[in-house]
Amino acid sequence: MQANVLEGHMKRWLGWVVIAGLLAACDKKPEAPAASTTAPAETQAAVRKPHGAEPHAHATPHGGQVEDTPRGHLELVATRDGSYRVYLLGEDLKVRPTEGASGSIKVAKGGYPEVALAPAGDHLAGQGPAHTDDHLAMVVTVVQGGKPETARFSAHLEAEGHGAAPAGGLKEHDHTPLQGGIVAMSGDMHLEVLSLRSGEVRVWVTDAFRKPVPIAGMKGRVEAGGQSVPLAPEPGGQFLAATLSASEQERETTVHLPMPGDPEYFITFLLTPKDAQAVEPPAAPASAPEAEAKAVQEVTITVAGGYEPSEVKLKKGVPARLRFIRKDTGGCSEELLIPDFGVKQTLAGLSETVVEFTPDKPGTFPFTCGMRMLKGQLVVN
Repeated sequence: MQANVLEGHMKRWLGWVVIAGLLAACDKKPEAPAASTTAPAETQAAVRKPHGAEPHAHATPHGGQVEDTPRGHLELVATRDGSYRVYLLGEDLKVRPTEGASGSIKVAKGGYPEVALAPAGDHLAGQGPAHTDDHLAMVVTVVQGGKPETARFSAHLEAEGHGAAPAGGLKEHDHTPLQGGIVAMSGDMHLEVLSLRSGEVRVWVTDAFRKPVPIAGMKGRVEAGGQSVPLAPEPGGQFLAATLSASEQERETTVHLPMPGDPEYFITFLLTPKDAQAVEPPAAPASAPEAEAKAVQEVTITVAGGYEPSEVKLKKGVPARLRFIRKDTGGCSEELLIPDFGVKQTLAGLSETVVEFTPDKPGTFPFTCGMRMLKGQLVVN
C-alpha cells in the first residue's frame, strides 16, 4: 500500500518537471544567426545596422525636408502662411498610412502656438498663424498606435512653394550671380559682392526675387588684409562701393552692412578680383602604371552663392573626388546633399572640403545645399 502511494507521488512530481521544462523552452527566444559572407544579399541586409545608425542623405518625395525617426522618416512641408503638411514615410521613403495618427508642431518662436496635426488623405495637416521669418526651427511629434516619433527640422518657409517666380522675374531666393560676384542672404534680402582688380568692392542689395531695393542712406564697411574702409552708395545709386588697395590675388574680405532685422549683419568671403586668373603649370604626363594607380576623377567646385560648375560630368565606376571650395560663411551653403550617393557633408566656410564616392550608376543626379536653394547636377555616363 505504501509502495503504491509513493509511486503515485513520483509520477506527479515527474509530470510537473516535464511541464516546467516545456514552458522554459517556449520562453527561450532563438538567437539570430550571424551574417555570413556567403549568404544572399537579402539575408545580410537583415542583420545590418539599424536605419539611422549612420549619417545619410534623403530624397524629398513631396518637396519638403526629411528627417529620421525610429520608425522610418518624417517629411515636413511648411509654408510662410502657417500651413503644415507632414508625411509619414518608411525606410524606403514610401508613404505610410495615417489611420489613427495625430500629432503636433512646436515652432521655436516666442508666442507662437502649438499646431495640432490631423490626417488629411496621405498626410497629416495643420494650420497656424502666418510667419514673417524665413528660417525657423520646428519639432514635429506624431503619435500612432500609442507610439510617438519625433523629429527636429530647420525649416525654410515659402509662400508658394520653393522656386515660385513672379512674371518676368527670377525664382524666389535664386542665387544666380547677376553681376559676376558672390551672393549671400540676410533674411529675405540678398547681397551680391564683387571684387575688382583696382581694389574696389561693389555690393548690390536685392529682395527675395533679386529685384533692386533702395540703398540710399545705407552705410557699412569692408575689411581685408588689415584695412577697414567705408562702404557707401556710389553716385548712381545702383550699388554700394568701398575701395581697398589694388590686388589681383584672392583675399579674405568681410562686408559689414546693417540690414533690416539685423543691424550687426556681416559676412566674410574669399574674393578673387575680376579677370584675375591663377595660371597653373601643366602637369607632366604620367606613365601607364602611374595613370592606373591614380585612376580617380577629380573636379573642383566653387561654392559662392551657387555651385560653379553647376553641372559635373563623371564616369560610371570610377572613384570621384569633388573638391568643394566654399568662399563665404553664410548658413545657406554650409551643408551639401547628394542623396543618390548617400552624401551628407558639412562644408567649412572659407576653406576646401573633399567629398569622395564612386558613382556606380548612370544618369543625372542632383546635388544641393541643405535648404535646397543652391542646386547642381552630376551627369554620370
